[in-house]
Amino acid sequence: MQRGFKTSKNIKYISFSIVAKLYRKLTGVEVAEKLGISKYTVYKKLRKAGVRIRNNVEAQRFAYLRGRLKGGSPLPINYPQSVKEKTAEAYIVGSIMGDGYISARAVRLKVVQREFRDKFADCIKVAYHFNPCLRREKSAFICDVHRVLVAKRIKELTKELKEIPDFVINGNRRIKACFIKGFADAEGCVDDTSNRRQIVITQDNTKILERINKLLLELGIQSTIYHKTNNPDQLVISLLRNLKRYKNLVNFTISYKKKKLIEAIKYLQKCTYDTSIYWNCLKKWVNKKTSFRSLARNLDINWGTIRTWIKGIKIPRQIRKDFTYGIVPNDYERLRKNFSFLPKISRNKVLP
Repeated sequence: MQRGFKTSKNIKYISFSIVAKLYRKLTGVEVAEKLGISKYTVYKKLRKAGVRIRNNVEAQRFAYLRGRLKGGSPLPINYPQSVKEKTAEAYIVGSIMGDGYISARAVRLKVVQREFRDKFADCIKVAYHFNPCLRREKSAFICDVHRVLVAKRIKELTKELKEIPDFVINGNRRIKACFIKGFADAEGCVDDTSNRRQIVITQDNTKILERINKLLLELGIQSTIYHKTNNPDQLVISLLRNLKRYKNLVNFTISYKKKKLIEAIKYLQKCTYDTSIYWNCLKKWVNKKTSFRSLARNLDINWGTIRTWIKGIKIPRQIRKDFTYGIVPNDYERLRKNFSFLPKISRNKVLP
C-alpha cells in the first residue's frame, strides 16, 4: 500500500506523490486549502517525502512566475487611498529614487543601515498591505518586494524614476516631508568638516534636485544647488534656521545622521545671531540715533559688530540668503531710505 495521509475532506489516503505534484503548481497554503489540511502538515509530509521547501524569496518569485502563465494574474496589492498610506508611499518612492533598484517584476532596497531597511519595510506594509521579504547579505540589509503591480506602479508614478510623482508635489506638507526624508536617508548626509555644518544631498539628475529645492522652500527651508563638473550635483541646506526647520519637519531615519544633525544645530547656536536682532539693530538706530556702545549694551552684542552692521561693512549670511528669496520686514522700504547698502527687493515673502 502506498504511504499517504488522511484529509479532513476526503477519507481516502492521499499519496505523497500527489502532494508533491500539487506543490509544483501551487503554494503550500493553496495545497493545504485544496486538501483541507493545515499548512504545517503539508510541509511536514513534503519533508518526509524528500521534497525541498521553498523559502520566502523563492515563494514570492514562484507566485510571480505563476501569475505570468496563460490565464494567470499578478498578486493583488492595496492601492494607497488614505493620507497615512500615501505618506508611507511617498517615503517608499523617495527611497527608491535615491538608492533603490527596480525591475519589471520586483523592487529592492539594499543598504548598510538596518533601521533604514526596516523603515522601508514598514512603509511597504502600510501602503500596500503585505509583508516584504527581509534578508541579510554579508554587511548589507536587503528588502525584496516581489510584486509586479508595485514595480509597475512606482515606474508609472515616477516615469521610470526620472520625475517626482504628482501626488507628492500636490500633497500636503507631511507627504512632501516624507518623500524628502526617504530621499535624504538614501542620498543625504550631514557635513561637519572643519567649520561647515550643513546637510548635503547628492544626485546626478539636476531636475530632481531642483524639484526638491522647491519642495523644501514650501516647507520654509532654504537650500542651494551647486553644479559640479566631474561629480554629481549637490543640494545644500545650511544656516541655523534652516537646519532647525529641517529637523522639526523632515529629519532622518538613520540614527547617526540624526545625531550629527543635532550636534550641528548645537554648534551653530553658539556662534549664530538671530536674524531679528539684525533688523532690530537697524530700526533702533533709525528711531533713537543712539551710540554704538549703548545699542550694543541693549542688544547684548559686541559694539564692533553693531558698527559693521550700521555701516554696511558686513551683512549676516542668513540675511543675505533671505534677500535672494525676498524675505524682508514689512518696513523694509523705510529702512532702505536710511541705509543705502540694503538692496532693492522686488517682493516680500514670509516663511511659513
